[in-house]
Amino acid sequence: MDTLKYLQFYFVFDRVVSGYDDIFEAIDGEILTKFDSLKDEFNFLHQEAKNFLIRLAKGDRKRFVASKYLSRSLSSVIINELVNKGFIIFERSKEIKPIKNRKEKLKKELRRYQIQDKIHFTKRFYRFWFRFIEPNLDLLYKNQKDDVLNEIKNKFDHYCSLEFELACINLLSKNLNIPKDEISSYWDKENEIDIYANYDGFVIVAEAKYKERKICKNILNLLIQKCEKSKINWDKIALFSKSSFSNELLGLKDNRVILFELDDFKDLYE
Repeated sequence: MDTLKYLQFYFVFDRVVSGYDDIFEAIDGEILTKFDSLKDEFNFLHQEAKNFLIRLAKGDRKRFVASKYLSRSLSSVIINELVNKGFIIFERSKEIKPIKNRKEKLKKELRRYQIQDKIHFTKRFYRFWFRFIEPNLDLLYKNQKDDVLNEIKNKFDHYCSLEFELACINLLSKNLNIPKDEISSYWDKENEIDIYANYDGFVIVAEAKYKERKICKNILNLLIQKCEKSKINWDKIALFSKSSFSNELLGLKDNRVILFELDDFKDLYE
């Protein structure tokens, strides 16, 4: 099995499923055909909790965004329930809260701005289920399986982009010998950076692109600009690409920049 197919199986099933060489055949055979029994794993969740997970699977994972259609009290109850049942975990923000100077008033937008943690599913399969299966149960009960599979195919690359980012964190941890728990993403009011780590004062930032085109040097330049804007003093930059890099990046003579291609992910989860 080539590396891309290998990763795609992990992005959906958290493992390679024997008997299949194509991810969509596996989704059809192991999920769409068996959805009625698989849904029993989620039947104990009440509908508001399921709706929350559907929004989380489709959204940017920030805590308040995922729960903005709920009251704060109900949102807290649902989040606590899902944490306790092992469905979600938090990724804590590394943004520093602005220090209020008694002699100066914070700008209006800063007074309203709230630092948010992000929320992750504990299993990739949970995210896949609430992204594609739970919202389409009515279609599956109507035997419109092909419609659901077509939606999955059309939106699969978008779904995989986050999973690829998380795989990049695992690969970076393995290659640089940095504990995985020390690597996460970075976001603040102005910026989002896919991958960030500050390990014993050594700072590395990274971007991950799950695209059908090569990464060009402008991605590196944009990442450097983000760091400048967020006042991040980096020691190394890593770029991860599904589809390789431009000749300009491949020929870059800068040992502060590391490039990772698809073949580098071979046997990542073995």
